[in-house]
Amino acid sequence: MKLGVVFMSMIIFAGGVSFADEKSPSEKYGKVVFASEKFKCSQCHGPTGAEGGQGPSFKGVSKKYTHAQLMERAAHKCPPAGACDPRQLAAIVDYLGTL
Repeated sequence: MKLGVVFMSMIIFAGGVSFADEKSPSEKYGKVVFASEKFKCSQCHGPTGAEGGQGPSFKGVSKKYTHAQLMERAAHKCPPAGACDPRQLAAIVDYLGTL
């Protein structure tokens, strides 16, 4: 029985089952809000936020700033983000942390 459990565990882990790519509900919602026509984030920062353009790229931004710093910067320096409610803004920042 023990051998069967160990064997099954090896199959699952060796089979490439990975949960690292799974996004939290907030990150998923943030991606939707980021891409929405209402807030138009992608017009300045690119379709995924990693491209940049008129606005900066957000690739690797979570290594430079804390979640709180990103919330403050987005709320005060990005005009469309000022139209977000706190939940939407937090979700966008959660999404940006995945880039």
